[in-house]
Amino acid sequence: MDKRYSVLFQPIEISGLRLKNRLVVPPMGTGFANDDGSVSERLIRYHEARARGGFGLIILEVTAVDGVEGKGSAHQLSIYDDRFIPGFKKLVERVHDAGAKVGVQLYHPGRVTSPAVIGGRQPVGPSPVPDPIWRQPVRELTVEEIQGLVEAFAQGARRAKEAGFDMVELHGAHGYLISQFMSAYANKRTDEYGGDFEGFVRFPVEIVRRIRQLVGHDFPISFRISAEERVANGRTLPESVEVAKRLVKEGVNIIHASIGVMESSAFTSAPPDMEQGFNAAAAAAFKKALAVPVIAVGRIHTSQVAADIISSGKADMVAIGRQSLADPEWPNKVAAGREDDIVRCLSCNEGCIEGLVTWGRPSITCVQNPALGREAEYAAPRATKQKKV
Repeated sequence: MDKRYSVLFQPIEISGLRLKNRLVVPPMGTGFANDDGSVSERLIRYHEARARGGFGLIILEVTAVDGVEGKGSAHQLSIYDDRFIPGFKKLVERVHDAGAKVGVQLYHPGRVTSPAVIGGRQPVGPSPVPDPIWRQPVRELTVEEIQGLVEAFAQGARRAKEAGFDMVELHGAHGYLISQFMSAYANKRTDEYGGDFEGFVRFPVEIVRRIRQLVGHDFPISFRISAEERVANGRTLPESVEVAKRLVKEGVNIIHASIGVMESSAFTSAPPDMEQGFNAAAAAAFKKALAVPVIAVGRIHTSQVAADIISSGKADMVAIGRQSLADPEWPNKVAAGREDDIVRCLSCNEGCIEGLVTWGRPSITCVQNPALGREAEYAAPRATKQKKV
């Protein structure tokens, strides 16, 4: 291994959770779940491949905590009922056996869905303000419904712990429900869940408090936040840092610093002309202000960029997202000095983003990796009689 990259393979401990390295597969929607939202063998094999590839932590994709209005896609991985626990247990055991720790991202889309996905119902949100991309009428949540959703997130965390997950992540980024409550961009309420800083953070704060009541204080909670929303009336980096400070005070153990909402998703899924690691400066702002580990994300594809982020102190871990789709063996190849063998992500977004969102494909693909989601089909068979060749 090139000594410059050794920083990527140093272990880190977070609230009792020991990770073997600083490399994270962040949550990315796959469409690999079964029709009812349960774990499929295809989803397990997909995550096994990345665990065997050397990643220290894998965080499962957006997982619905509400089975009524909480789905953003037809094949939405779900955790809103105890019947999903056995499938998650199987996945966790297989990922652990393959060498990685694993968490799950708890999510509700809020206004970022459509009646076609949620059984003809109207999408919900903190205020009756349609998302400018989805353009669906939105029903304002009542205080009683908000409190019910606090419980839904907490019960999702409880199920995750029972299933054996090593941690949970709350999806407070990219314009989904928690994010909507935290910003004047979507939240126009004047009651206790809006209007000022305390109102904007009340929903996530109550979720964290209730999770802690159910899972105790030794189960790590990560919070994914858009450091900047990059829209008019959206949350800015200094405001996001203040939100993070409050959430850490309430019991959050990791800040996962992303960027953007639906309207500014060109930053969330950065195209090829965007500089690699462009969002690391935002991660550094959290790192400077907080005493908990920070995950940097944002077009981090090469070992040099990843190592520079860690060694410069901008973040404690790096999320290798789309690059892990193109080559699940990225960590092993970097560790073995085989960087020339890495299959490079093009940041084209064709199969992993556009295929799902624009063309309505049921699951993701990758133009660089035909084995993505077809790991069983592409698995190298073992010879019945081994020979020296």
